Amino acid sequence: MSSVQVLPTFPGSSRQTKAKSVAMVGSIAALLFLAIPSMATIKIAPPCALSSTNRTITVCTPGTSAVLSLPVHLVAATKDSNAVTSMQVLVDGVSAYQAAVSTVDVYLSSVAAGAHTITINATDSLGTFSQTLPVTVSANAGLTNIRHIIYLVQENHSFDNYFGMLGVYKASKGFPNNVDGLNLNATQTSYTTHQPIHPFHLQTECLQPPTPFWNQAWITMDFGKMDMFANGGSYSPIDPDVTRVMGYYDQTDLPYYYELATQFATSDRFFSPTPSNSNPNRMYLFAATSFGHIRPDTPPTGGWTQPTIFDHMDQANVSWRYYHLDNGIYLPQWSTYQRDAAKVVPMSNFYTDIQNEATLPSVIYIEHAGPSGLDEHPSHGNIQKGAAFVAQILNALMKSPSWASSVFILTYDEAGGFYDQVTPQQVVAPDGIPPMLRVPQDQQGDFARSGFRVPVLVVSPWVKAHFVSHTWRDYTSILRLIESRFNVAPLTARDAAADNMIEFFDFTKPTWATPPPLPVQPTNGTCNVNLEKAPGF
Repeated sequence: MSSVQVLPTFPGSSRQTKAKSVAMVGSIAALLFLAIPSMATIKIAPPCALSSTNRTITVCTPGTSAVLSLPVHLVAATKDSNAVTSMQVLVDGVSAYQAAVSTVDVYLSSVAAGAHTITINATDSLGTFSQTLPVTVSANAGLTNIRHIIYLVQENHSFDNYFGMLGVYKASKGFPNNVDGLNLNATQTSYTTHQPIHPFHLQTECLQPPTPFWNQAWITMDFGKMDMFANGGSYSPIDPDVTRVMGYYDQTDLPYYYELATQFATSDRFFSPTPSNSNPNRMYLFAATSFGHIRPDTPPTGGWTQPTIFDHMDQANVSWRYYHLDNGIYLPQWSTYQRDAAKVVPMSNFYTDIQNEATLPSVIYIEHAGPSGLDEHPSHGNIQKGAAFVAQILNALMKSPSWASSVFILTYDEAGGFYDQVTPQQVVAPDGIPPMLRVPQDQQGDFARSGFRVPVLVVSPWVKAHFVSHTWRDYTSILRLIESRFNVAPLTARDAAADNMIEFFDFTKPTWATPPPLPVQPTNGTCNVNLEKAPGF
C-alpha cells in the first residue's frame, strides 16, 4: 500500500474560496505512486481541453505514444453528463489505482523499462467507459551519445506569444500542423473599456513588458479560466487597454526559430516552474526550488546557500562551464560562486572551446545577455537581436567538431505576462517550504503549480526530426536530463519527479549529422513601442 494524495487544486484571484484536499489510499499492484504535498485550495476542472463527446476520457499527459522516464505523470479527465463515481488505472491489464474521482492525476514510479499499455476506466450509472494509450518507459539507452548538454534560458515570452503560429508555418512547409497553438478567436476583455481583445500580429519587435509577478500570475489564471491577462497590472499610457498581452510574433519576425522548431524538436506543453517572474523561476533553474521566494529578493552576503545543479555536478565529478557575454551574471548571487568562480568565463571562449570536443565540458550553461539587450526581454530592445545572438551560438556549434555529440536546449524563464491559452500544470512541490506571502493582498498560491507555457527548442544531431512533444514538463526537466545522463543526484522532489526529455531523441541514428539549411535571422524589424497596441484601440 502507498499513500496517494489528491494533487493541489487551483488558487485563483482574490475571490477564491478554499476546499480541503482529500488524501486517499489506493491499492498498488506492481506500481508505486509518488505522494504530492498540497495546500487546501479551490478545485478546478478540467485540467486540459476535453473531448466534446459524452462519456469519454481525455488523457492530458503523457502525449500519444510518448517515450518517458520515471516517474510517469498520468493526468486524465472525463466528459460525462452523468456523475462519474470512480476511475481506475491499469498498466498492461494490472490494476494500479482506483478511487472515487472523476480526474486522475498520479505519478507511476515503478514501471519496468519497455512498452506498456495504460488503460483508464471511468464508471458512471450506465457502466464503464475506457481510454487506452501506449507509452514506452525508457531505460535511458543511447543517452551516452550525448556528451555535452548546452542550455540557454532567455527572457519573458509565452508559447503563444512566440510559437502560437508555428503549426500554421509547419503546414505551409508540408508538415502536419500538430502544434496546439494560438486560437485567433480567443478573447480577453479590456480592463478599462471592457472591449474584446483578440490575438493580433505585433507590429513592433520591442514593447513595454506586461507584468509577470506572482500576484498578477494567479489573478491572470482566474481559477484556470485563463481570462484575466489584460487585468494583470500592465497598464501603460501607450496601451491603457493592455492589448499587447494578446500580441504574437510569427515566422516573419523569427524565421530562424520557426525553422529550427520545424526541423528539430519542440513541445507545446513546456512550462516555467512557478507562476511568478524571472528570479523565482531562475532559482528553479539552478536549485529546483525557489525555497519559498515569490519575488526577486536580495540574497544574503555570500549568496544563497541552497545547493545548485553546479554543486551536485561537482560532487559527481561532472565537468561544467558557465559562459557569459556581459556582467549580467546570476551565479554570483549563490554561494556556489565562491567555490566555482573559475568556471565562469567570457562568452568569447565558447567559440574556441567547441573546436576541441575532447576538452569541452559535459555541461555548459550560457547566461542570457540582459545588459547587452540580447536576452529577448520585451523591454531590452529588439527581440530579433536576441534571436540572432542565439543563431550565432548555434550556427557555430553546428559547424564545430562538438556538434556530433551535443544537444542545445533553448527555453525562456517565464511567459512575461503574455497570453497563453493552456492552464499551467499541476506539478510536484519541490519541498515543504510555503510561499513567502508578505501582505494580505498576496495570492494564496502554492509551489505545486507550474508557471505558464514557454517556448522550447531541442537541437541536436540525435533529436527526432520535425518532432512536437505533447507531454507536460517544466524546465526542471533540463536538470533531470543532466542528472540522468551524468549520474548526478537530484536537488529536490521537483527535479526528481521531472521527465528527463528522452522523448525528444532517437539514438538509433543521428538524424541531423549534417544540419539542415537555416535562414538568416533579421535584426532590422521595427522597434517602436508606440506601435504596441492592437489594431482598433
